[in-house]
Amino acid sequence: MRKALRQAWESGDADKGEKLLRNLARRLESQAPGVAGSILEGIGEILTVSRLGLPDDLRRSLACTNIIENMMGTIRRVSRNVKRWRNASMALRWTAAGMLEAKKGFRRINACRQLPVLRAALLAHQAKHAGNTDLDRPAKAA
Repeated sequence: MRKALRQAWESGDADKGEKLLRNLARRLESQAPGVAGSILEGIGEILTVSRLGLPDDLRRSLACTNIIENMMGTIRRVSRNVKRWRNASMALRWTAAGMLEAKKGFRRINACRQLPVLRAALLAHQAKHAGNTDLDRPAKAA
């Protein structure tokens, strides 16, 4: 199973990767229907980076969820002593405080020089699917 997942991920062609994942899900259907269902449910997310046609270094950097897991752990640690959550606004403030704390430990991704390639790929994907280019406009300050 691990080999098939890795093959699907590392194949530069998203259609080939989708075919590999569907074959894997079909083989697992009788032994582990939950796993097969999860694979089929997550095909779009698994192959998103492949569909964008990003360089290998950038693809590997974006595939790692460590930064998200690290940030979530820091948010949990920062807000663990709150005993009574008064409202959603309070939860948002504590989450923001945790994110600011986690920011201190962030490092530059290995493929940071390839981020313009990601931006161009996202703009092309957006133009293809929505016809709207909101990413071209600068974000307004809050």
